Amino acid sequence: MTVTSKFNQLVREEPDPIVKTMSLYAQDPSPNKVDVSIGVYKSESGGPYLFPCVAEAKKILAANDPGHNYTNMQGIPEFLEGARRAAFGEKYASEGKLASLQTISGTGALHMAFLFLREAGYTNYYLGVPSWSNYVSMVEHVGGKVTTFNHYREDTKDVDFDSVVATLESAPADSVFIFQTCCHNPTGADYTQEQWTKIAELVKQRSIIPLLDTAYQGFSSGDKEKDAWAIRHFYELGIEFVVSQSFSKNLGLYGERVGAMHAVVQDKEFVPNAQSTLVALFRSECSFAPAFGARVASIVFQSPELQKVWREDVANITKRLKSVRQKVLERLTKLQTPGTWDNVIKQEGLFWYSGLTPAQNDRLISKHSVYSTSIGRVNIAGLSDANINYFCDAVDEVVRAIN
Repeated sequence: MTVTSKFNQLVREEPDPIVKTMSLYAQDPSPNKVDVSIGVYKSESGGPYLFPCVAEAKKILAANDPGHNYTNMQGIPEFLEGARRAAFGEKYASEGKLASLQTISGTGALHMAFLFLREAGYTNYYLGVPSWSNYVSMVEHVGGKVTTFNHYREDTKDVDFDSVVATLESAPADSVFIFQTCCHNPTGADYTQEQWTKIAELVKQRSIIPLLDTAYQGFSSGDKEKDAWAIRHFYELGIEFVVSQSFSKNLGLYGERVGAMHAVVQDKEFVPNAQSTLVALFRSECSFAPAFGARVASIVFQSPELQKVWREDVANITKRLKSVRQKVLERLTKLQTPGTWDNVIKQEGLFWYSGLTPAQNDRLISKHSVYSTSIGRVNIAGLSDANINYFCDAVDEVVRAIN
C-alpha cells in the first residue's frame, strides 16, 4: 500500500554532530569512557557543577516564590539591569544608551540580534572561521548572507590577525562582523587587547557594525570585568554595536536558557525606537522569556554577598581549567607525543583546539572510548585527575597510529 503525506517533501536531516556524539557516549558501556565533546563545565568529579551562588539564590527564590505568571516582554527588569552591568560596567550601563531584551540564552540573543539588524537594514555578515557551527545557519535563516575569513592559523595555532585586518579593511561599509569576546569557540584563540584596539579602530573608521557574542565571560582571565574589556572599549569609542550575552556557562544555568541582547545606540533619542523594535520582534517570536533562571540570576546580581561568591566561583573555575591544561601539556611532553602541543596552555576557556584530525578522533572513540569532536575541539572541563593520563595516553596512541 502506498502511504502519502502532506509532509512528503521534507527530508530527513542529519543530527547535530555533537548531539550524535553525546548519544554514542551514553550508549558506551566502557568504564573508562571520557566525554570531552559538548561545551559544558563539569566538576572535578565529572558531574554537573552547581555554582554556590546559584544554590543560595535558589533557596532565596524558593522562600519568596513569586509564582508563575507572565513577566514582561522586554524581560525581568532586575535581570536586565544586572545583565547590563555585567557586560558594560556600572557607569556605561546607566547612561541610557542601551536597548536591552531578555532572551532565550545566547542562541536566542543571537537570533534576536539578527532579526533586529535585519529590521535596521543590515544583512551582510562577516565571520572568522573556524567558528561556532550555528552562526551561518542562523544568519541564513533570517535571510542574511555570510562571507567567511580566517580567524585561525593552523601553522601557528593562533589568531590569524592579518586575515582579520585585511577583511575589515576590504568589507563594505555597514557590514556586520560577528566577533566572540573571549574563550573563542572552538579554537580558544582570543584577541589581545592590542588586537581589539586595532579592530575597534578599523570598525569605527570603516563604519562596520560589530556583533559581540559573549558566552564565556570570566572564563578567560578568571575576572568577569577583564573579560568584558572589548565591549567597554567599543562603547567608549562611540561605536554602535550589538551584544549577545549568555549566562549558561558563567552561572551554570544551561537548561534555564538565561540570556540577553543589548543594542548600543549612541544617540539616546533613538533608544526608544530600538527598544520598542526589540519588544515587537520578540512578541512575534515567543512573547515572554523563561522566568525561573532569570530570577535566580537577578538575585545573584542584586546581592553584594552573592556577587562576591560569583566572582570567586568564576575565578576558581578558570584556575582549574588552566591547571588541567598544564597537566595535559606535561603528560604529552612526558610521553613525547609527536607534534607541538603548547597551544593547550596558550588557548583560553573551555576549549582546546587540539589539531586532531577526523580520522584520529574516530579512533579515539572506537579504540579508547574518548568522545571528542570531529574538528578536534576538546572540552578541557571533561578532564580531571582521574582521567587525564588515560586521555593523554589515548591521544598519544592515535597520533602515532594515524599521522
